[in-house]
Amino acid sequence: MRQSFALEKNGYEIITAGSGEEALGKSEGKAIDAAIADIYLPGINGLELIKKIKEKNPNAVIIVISAYATMDMKDEALENGALYFFEKPFDIKEMKKVLLGTLNLLTPIS
Repeated sequence: MRQSFALEKNGYEIITAGSGEEALGKSEGKAIDAAIADIYLPGINGLELIKKIKEKNPNAVIIVISAYATMDMKDEALENGALYFFEKPFDIKEMKKVLLGTLNLLTPIS
């Protein structure tokens, strides 16, 4: 939760969800800059979720996390638009650094 507050301080709205369906519902009609999804979610899995997010937000930065992913799942996530894959346990500071660094690259210069 502290990490999401840090992102909000950088001007990002944070949407949290307990399932893929909930994530899609909460993000409906919103421009998604980035998403962090676990492969194993209730309902639709993270791989399906990232496909649906990328359909509506092709420039979204996608980070996938999992404790139990196979190499095939990692490959599928990357093929479907994920830019990064973190295996649990991971360093949350490293993820934040990667996420903010990537988002800063996408921010237009004024």
